[in-house]
Amino acid sequence: MGKNYLLKIIAGVFFGLMVSCNNSSEDQFEPSSNNGGNGNTPTPPARVLEKITLNNNVQEEYTFNGTAFQKGMLRDGTNNNYYTGTVTYINNKISKIKFIGSLTGSMTYDFSVSEDSKGNVYSATCTGTATAAIDSFVSDYTFTYDATGKKLVKIMEKRKVAGNSAYSQFTQNTFTYNGDNIFKAECAKGTLTGTGEPNMATAKMTLYSFQNYDSKVNPYTTLPKTFFTAWSLVRPESFYRISPNNPTSVYVMPPTPAPAVNTPMTYLYDAYNYPVSDKDQALKYIYRTL
Repeated sequence: MGKNYLLKIIAGVFFGLMVSCNNSSEDQFEPSSNNGGNGNTPTPPARVLEKITLNNNVQEEYTFNGTAFQKGMLRDGTNNNYYTGTVTYINNKISKIKFIGSLTGSMTYDFSVSEDSKGNVYSATCTGTATAAIDSFVSDYTFTYDATGKKLVKIMEKRKVAGNSAYSQFTQNTFTYNGDNIFKAECAKGTLTGTGEPNMATAKMTLYSFQNYDSKVNPYTTLPKTFFTAWSLVRPESFYRISPNNPTSVYVMPPTPAPAVNTPMTYLYDAYNYPVSDKDQALKYIYRTL
C-alpha cells in the first residue's frame, strides 16, 4: 500500500494509545464500575477519563453533563486533525454519534446505532460525507456476539459508494480473544458479488494484534463502549479500546508490500490501578472526579 496509508496507521496507533471499554447498557453510569483491577485494589472515587495529554498537549478530551457523556475529541494522525464525536440519546441510550474533523475537507462520519439490553451495539449505519461526492458513502453494519452475548466476534459492513443505491463493497472484522481482551482483529476488505455476498477472492487483509495485556483498569471503561465501537469502525487500530485491560503493544500488518509496525506501550498506575502516565511521564491520563 502507499506511504500515506502506512503513516496513517502508525499515527492512529500512536495517538490512540492505551486502552479499552466494558460499560453497562446505561450511558448515565457509575464510572468506577469495572473489572479491570485486581481484588485487592481499594474502591476508587467515582471518576471519568477527562483528558489525555502528550508533552502537555491535549490529544483526547471528553465532556460530560453531570454523569452523562456528551462528546469526545480525538486526534487523528499527525496532521493536527482532531475529530469531535458528539452523541445523541434516546431513552438514556446512545442513538447517534457524529464525528466532525477540525480541518477543512475532512470526512464527516454520521452514525446511527442500536444497542441491546446489555449495552452492545447490534446494528449501525454510517453516512460518510466527503468534499468530493465520489468519496462519500453509506455503510450498514451487523454485529455478531458469542453465546454469552458479551464478546463481539464479527462485524460485517456493506457499503454503497458515490451515491449509488446498491452495495458494492464490504469490510469484515473478525475478532480473537485472550480471556476477555481482544487479542486480534482481522480486517478483510473487498467487493461484493452480484447477489450482495462478500467475494473473499477480492479481499485484502489487515491484521491488528493487541498484545500482552496488563491486569489493570482500562481508563476507557469510564466512557461509553458504544462511542469507541463506532470510532473503531472509522479507525480499526482502536479496537483494543473495547477490551477491559491495557495492551502493552499494538502490532499492525497491512496488506503487502507495506511493512508491519509494532508499537510498544507502557504505563504507570495510581493506587487504584488506573494508568496515570506512560513510564516516561510524557503521555498522561487526567481524570475528573464526579
